[in-house]
Amino acid sequence: MKLKNDFYTMLGFAARAQACVSGYTAVEKGIRKKNILLVILDEEISGNSLEKVTTMCKTFGIPWIMAGPPGEPGMRIGKPAAKMIGITRQMFAGRMLQLTQQNAERTEVED
Repeated sequence: MKLKNDFYTMLGFAARAQACVSGYTAVEKGIRKKNILLVILDEEISGNSLEKVTTMCKTFGIPWIMAGPPGEPGMRIGKPAAKMIGITRQMFAGRMLQLTQQNAERTEVED
């Protein structure tokens, strides 16, 4: 579980560094302006919003991560209702992707 904690620690740091935006409108605008480097989606996001943002991410070549437990990503940035978060700095986006990949590798080894 350390990797999961590290992921959410990085998300909290990104929020404190003002390196993230939240909400569908802000994330959509950031993606279109090519300011968003990584999108984090809450597990509770609606199907319609999920389809729209993942299609947009595919179009613009932006990675996205489904994060949980439900509500946790928003709580880590101080906005519990946020279901969609966009990371705007490479330092945070790169490390969060790295932590996600390490967690996936660890899960495959444990299975």
